[in-house]
Amino acid sequence: MAERIGVYVCKCGPNIGDKIDVDVIVNDVNSIKNVATAKSHNLLCSEDGIKFLKSEIEKEKLSRVVIAACTPKMYEQKFMKACEEAGLNPYLMQMTNIREQCAWVTPDKTAATEKARSFVIAAINRVLLQEPIEKKEIDIQPDVLVVGGGVAGMEATLTLAQKGRKVYLVDKSPCIGGLGARFEEVYQTMECAPCMLAPEMQDILQKENIETLTHSEIEDVVGSYGNFSVKIRKKARYVSEEACIGCGACFEPCPVEISNEFDEGLSKRKAIYLPFAGALPNVPVIDKDNCKKLKGEECNACEQACPFGAINFGDEDKIIEKQVGAIILATGSMLFDPKSIPTLGYGKFDNVLTGLQLERLNASNGPTSGKILLKNGKEPKSIAFIYCVGRKEKGYCSGVCCMYSVKLAHLLRDKLPDVKIYNFYTDLCLPKKEHQRLYNEAVDKGAKFIRSDGTENVTRVGKNLVVQYKTDSTKKKVSVDMVVLASAVEPDESTEKIAKLLDIPLDEQGFFSEEHVLMKPFGTPLEGVFIAGSCQGPKDIADAVAQGGAAAGRILSKLIPGEKLELEPKVAEIDEDLCSGCSTCITLCPYSATHRDEEKKIAVVDDALCRGCGTCVAACPTGAARAKHFTKEQIFAEIKGVAK
Repeated sequence: MAERIGVYVCKCGPNIGDKIDVDVIVNDVNSIKNVATAKSHNLLCSEDGIKFLKSEIEKEKLSRVVIAACTPKMYEQKFMKACEEAGLNPYLMQMTNIREQCAWVTPDKTAATEKARSFVIAAINRVLLQEPIEKKEIDIQPDVLVVGGGVAGMEATLTLAQKGRKVYLVDKSPCIGGLGARFEEVYQTMECAPCMLAPEMQDILQKENIETLTHSEIEDVVGSYGNFSVKIRKKARYVSEEACIGCGACFEPCPVEISNEFDEGLSKRKAIYLPFAGALPNVPVIDKDNCKKLKGEECNACEQACPFGAINFGDEDKIIEKQVGAIILATGSMLFDPKSIPTLGYGKFDNVLTGLQLERLNASNGPTSGKILLKNGKEPKSIAFIYCVGRKEKGYCSGVCCMYSVKLAHLLRDKLPDVKIYNFYTDLCLPKKEHQRLYNEAVDKGAKFIRSDGTENVTRVGKNLVVQYKTDSTKKKVSVDMVVLASAVEPDESTEKIAKLLDIPLDEQGFFSEEHVLMKPFGTPLEGVFIAGSCQGPKDIADAVAQGGAAAGRILSKLIPGEKLELEPKVAEIDEDLCSGCSTCITLCPYSATHRDEEKKIAVVDDALCRGCGTCVAACPTGAARAKHFTKEQIFAEIKGVAK
């Protein structure tokens, strides 16, 4: 049966109608073979226009449709829906842009008309080769895995924890809270961080549809969006989470003392410990690398002290498997180690601290109960902050170091009213509306800000630390009691491992690479895997929380309990007869959508992962890879129509 093509040219009011002779185009294409009808309409996207289009398809018994109008980005989906409602497969409709690409850019009406006419002919050529495509839907698992229990992960978890959905929150630490749990006050509001975080942590632990897996790491992930199977290693805690009530009776008897990483090495902890007072879940963990009993020595002090029989030295790691529809990575970041810059004296001289170490000194649950003290137990009378530590080495500005240093300067002036504070910076990063106010307040409180060239050198002279710096081409120095280094933010040590596990890319700085830096900063090239917080790049608390909520929102909009997930229909496919099994497409696919069928020794496309980008089609040496709705034949036919 001969094809019946309907061609409809939209005048778009004066936008096209005044710049192009639409009637000439309609008359010309009416005589083309297979064109059953060609008509114009003043505003095809309007309600009347859509009714007209549907009526035409049914009345003329059209098998294909061409629409010449504005950019397909605006109304292609609307016209496709109209075709579908009229009984025509929507992929047998071709839309061509004669507004932005003709009327608006070609001043001469005759030239614009001829150009538009060639576009319509090209669309007619193409639509004859288009094939009907049926949409595919798959059953989904609405549950979600969130990796990382910092502020971004907690926000995502609480947003997702709705009726009919289970959320699994996995964190490698023994407790949740992330880096934010180490702070006392946070900018911009200078609010109490534990006061903000504690209710959210408690809410997470109490919600029935949230399962929190601390002291755990993901080990394997298979599947695709809507249906991931995840293996999680829940490490042996050696303390029963069911029996323990968090009384702390086991801590004191433990004979082992080691450096406390939560306090950045400024205090000691036992081999059985809670990272900090108020940690949630309120269940200690035994450090198997330092516990005498677990190293084969004679000791059961904690077991004897526990009145509830919660100590279990026979505990073992467990592999837990969960089925989820989507994954959010909120694994956070860490701070650059200043030991790699020996001129700053970190690790060499006492009282040269990182900003995070000063945070712990300032914290009421820290090693000095909130008192700012030197190594000798005295209060400092002068402190120097050195900004941008690691910026040159890392090659980027972290954006938060300036503000956490300004915040600390505020706190120091409140606790030590007479302390002298020197801030050495090369550039000040104050991007938000509240930042300038905080900076001005720090200056008003007496903190001095000195612009240097970034070549500060720290030495010790007697009991004092001497900061040598250069400003205005002049070398100067200042003697202080304490030096605080504002370290850059860098990717967490787990980032590379997780990227390899999920086969998702990292950016040049080593953070997870987003799908689109502007439009999809929470997405990754792997459909169904999202990123949130500082694992994507340095962020403050507000930005991390916003990104966690955004990632959760995208999942909520697509993974709906009881509904199916519609797949992208315009995907690639492999012709088995032409495929040589070279695997070129497998290595180049940015979405990991192609894999090798070892039995047939050919490449296979996973429709659930494919985004239809065409990378495999362009690279395939045999022409076996083919893009649905964008075949070479269709594209060449369109080019031929324009080139005439």
